[in-house]
Amino acid sequence: MSLQTESLYFTAPHQLEVRKEVLPDPSDEEIVIEATVSGISAGTELNVYRGLAPQWRQKMDPVTRLFTSESGADWNWPARYGYAMVGRISAIGDKVTKFRPGDRVFAYAPHGRHAIVKAEKVVSLPEISDEEIGVFFPNFNTAYNGVLDANIPLGGDVVVMGLGVVGQLVVRLLKRAGARTIVGVDHLALRRDFAGRGGANHVLKPEDDVAGIVRRLTEGRGADVVIEVSGTAAGLNEAIRTAGFNGVVVALSWYGGTFEKLSLSGEFHHNRPRIIASQVGAVSPFLGPLWSIQRRAAIVREYLSIYATDLRAFITHRIPLRNANRCYELVDQGAADVMQVLIDYRVNG
Repeated sequence: MSLQTESLYFTAPHQLEVRKEVLPDPSDEEIVIEATVSGISAGTELNVYRGLAPQWRQKMDPVTRLFTSESGADWNWPARYGYAMVGRISAIGDKVTKFRPGDRVFAYAPHGRHAIVKAEKVVSLPEISDEEIGVFFPNFNTAYNGVLDANIPLGGDVVVMGLGVVGQLVVRLLKRAGARTIVGVDHLALRRDFAGRGGANHVLKPEDDVAGIVRRLTEGRGADVVIEVSGTAAGLNEAIRTAGFNGVVVALSWYGGTFEKLSLSGEFHHNRPRIIASQVGAVSPFLGPLWSIQRRAAIVREYLSIYATDLRAFITHRIPLRNANRCYELVDQGAADVMQVLIDYRVNG
């Protein structure tokens, strides 16, 4: 093929580099995607960018599922990362029959102008009129999975700690699922405003007495469920305090670093909350055999269209690949005017 492309590399914590490369030919079962946009995650991807992801230091044993440093690390610098690419198919392998050149698709592919992906791993997006909406596919899967894990009763009182993109989607899904009271918590006014418009009955700041206010809103009970999306020890601590007796805390975040300030001696010990780790790689086993990742993904594709107006509003920055450093700086700094940042391959500026 001998096609020139540009790829984004993580070269060290907080360090990026755009490299020119020759794109290899796809195998018989692969396709080539020419990217339109790719989305930067303000949660998982920041752990990678900051060098906090455990894979930089350890390997996960595929059998025991334990992380250990005895055999080195899963990742090494420089490395490519990213998992929210939307674009058009520019070439297909000889055995690919499901797709055609020109098809609009999503792929869990690292940032760059092109990606070569197994056809079976590609998600078709024929119903999406705006390609930018497709970058929310992974975040929507994460949010939906967290709500499914929470098993919220009709009329339940729910708190969402952290109102970034995933938190915003959780708020909207809770409204759709029939939550009675939805309380959103975030330090940024922009996010609180988005949550209020998306269905939150109350929005609070982390410095407020969240646990106390929620008790007053729920006749002293506390929340049935707290969905923790802030990714901070303080957020998880307050989530535990905010849940009522035998309530549920869904840890939807991928926590980076260590949590020396995590407190498990007070409300956690005496109020018996259940903490559920929600991870998008599997659906809740309590849903039974009728549910699968594929079924969840099909529903998410419908929701992308249903919530298209909200999703467009979440996009606050579109930045060319050559200025990718600026993308990550904005997200890393938690700027007040930032929600979803896109790398835009349609411009070279």
